[in-house]
Amino acid sequence: MNFFKNIHFLSKLTYNNIKEYFKTTEASHNDPIENNSIHWYGHATTIINLSGKIIVTDPVISNRLGYFKRVIDKPFNLSKLKIDYIILSHGHMDHMHFPSLKKLSKLNKNATVIVPKGYKKILSAMGYKNVHLIRTGDTFEDDFLKVSSIQANHDGRRFYIGIDDESNSYLIERNNTKVFFAGDTAYTENYKGIECDIAIMPVGCYKPDRFKHMHCSPEESYKMYKMMKSKAMIPIHYKTFKISLEDFNETHETLVNFNDDTVKILNVGQTYKL
Repeated sequence: MNFFKNIHFLSKLTYNNIKEYFKTTEASHNDPIENNSIHWYGHATTIINLSGKIIVTDPVISNRLGYFKRVIDKPFNLSKLKIDYIILSHGHMDHMHFPSLKKLSKLNKNATVIVPKGYKKILSAMGYKNVHLIRTGDTFEDDFLKVSSIQANHDGRRFYIGIDDESNSYLIERNNTKVFFAGDTAYTENYKGIECDIAIMPVGCYKPDRFKHMHCSPEESYKMYKMMKSKAMIPIHYKTFKISLEDFNETHETLVNFNDDTVKILNVGQTYKL
């Protein structure tokens, strides 16, 4: 039965993506990256500016993710941006995209890279000179930034093989500003009580329903946000690649229907000022 369900899912997913190749790619916004702000580049890639330090999460800067076509333009060429920190949540290709990381390394070999278990050697081999492994409960700290790791409810193994299954969420702190980046997660109470100025939360990749064992729906994401001590939430992990079967408009409408002004619904390429 699972075999036939998988065939049906993959057939529908492939059909949805083939259709995208015959459509004009949607134009994105292109807001500037301001001091003390969060810019949504698409999917789980955000550009966080904290007092002039540039932090990029889970960078995917290509127009393709395997055979998945990006459905909305990239806001700008991220490979030309000088980056201070790259933060990687787990090993899946839509979060740890090796071609993107290789491109970024050309200008950013000295960027501080935070990785979960199993990926320090790979990032070092790409040419990055300052790679740090942090596991659940660990903290990285230098003169400018503090990054604490919280366990996400997500199997982080690449291709679901091996033992490097850790998936990190992060609390990022600089000059009394705290940004929480969930990365990718199913519903969990691990974030309960976390204090932050803003929570960057995934809201996509929840259909078919069996995907919820590793991903959260918008309702579950919102529930996790409300159990935190966060002033605002930015939804991400949708509107970029069709890697599951939910409709982006459905996800957007669900977020709107929360009727909560603290949920900051951005379009790809928009910047939220902290």
